[in-house]
Amino acid sequence: MRNSKSFDVSQGASNTNAHLGYLPQLDGLRVLAVGMVMMGHWWQWKWTQPILKGLPLVHGVTLFFVLSGYLITRILLQENQIRIHNGQGYLPFMVRFYVRRTLRIFPLYYMVIFSLFLIDYPNARELFPWLLSYTTNIYQSIHNTYVGDFNHFWSLGVEEQFYLFWPWLLLAFPRSKSLIWAMLGIAVLGMGTRIYLAVEVGKWMATSYFTLSCMPILAMGGILAWIQRYRPTFALRLGRGSWLLVFFFLYLAGLLLQIKFQWGWYKELVDEYFFALLSMLLIAKASMHGFKGWSGKILMTRGIRYTGQISYGLYVFHLFIPNLTHWITSRLNLHLGEAATLVLYFVLTFGMAHASWVLIERPINRIKHRFPYLKA
Repeated sequence: MRNSKSFDVSQGASNTNAHLGYLPQLDGLRVLAVGMVMMGHWWQWKWTQPILKGLPLVHGVTLFFVLSGYLITRILLQENQIRIHNGQGYLPFMVRFYVRRTLRIFPLYYMVIFSLFLIDYPNARELFPWLLSYTTNIYQSIHNTYVGDFNHFWSLGVEEQFYLFWPWLLLAFPRSKSLIWAMLGIAVLGMGTRIYLAVEVGKWMATSYFTLSCMPILAMGGILAWIQRYRPTFALRLGRGSWLLVFFFLYLAGLLLQIKFQWGWYKELVDEYFFALLSMLLIAKASMHGFKGWSGKILMTRGIRYTGQISYGLYVFHLFIPNLTHWITSRLNLHLGEAATLVLYFVLTFGMAHASWVLIERPINRIKHRFPYLKA
């Protein structure tokens, strides 16, 4: 059973018995992230006002990336420390990590792409080798083109490529100080790559979707996990709401200036990293202190937490929903207004994600109990 208590980072790295507890408010942040993505993909393109078009709804993926980098690094840091403490080899450590990730990510994804391949869904067969290998982000970086309803799978490709090398980073740099420098080095390398692709190559999809371009965002989550484990006092300060408020207003000011003066370079090279920093502070607040008052109550409600739990399914299915909705309404001869159509999008996406969780993901996830986290 999942523990409802948060991990006490104030115990720091010295406590090898610290449990990787469940952080319930992070499920609420997942809901925020997937909600931003869905609204950005379904509805934002219909808005005509510059202030609305400029809203960073597609940065929900950025929040997902920072969350992923944080949670994965948090797990790996503790697992690796206990492994070293117990004198165990690295092979079981790596096998356990990759088996658990495979069980969580692969079943739903491959069920979707194989099903769509069989019915000859638009672009499914043409893209199949790229979909099969989780490399549509590479395809789009090369060709700078949309890939229809598979367009959002670029981020899943980045995630899988991140999983391929990030655990090895911890093994290559076992000392805490060398590890943080390695993380910072990867972040700097990614920023340099992004600048090069934006200035010299000029393909915006390569700038945004290429693996190295996204590494600084994932690394920010990893850096937060490192700070919580090895610099707990600083982490407690970082998680205070005052920092979050300051950076929120700084980000808002930059966003408004970008919209007013049409700073294309700002959006490509600054905006997303600034939002990633804001996401980092959100996660620090939720994991260290927890949101209080009405915001905390919303994040802790059962419905929000469950929606966060099935957010992977929501993300996988959401871009296929408009076509499915059109198919249903055309056969039933229904003529829905825009608001009713949007509600139907949400209902269908939630229903499919719920069914996927109950019938596919949760039963397969139970197999992960055969590969439990290490205990000191």
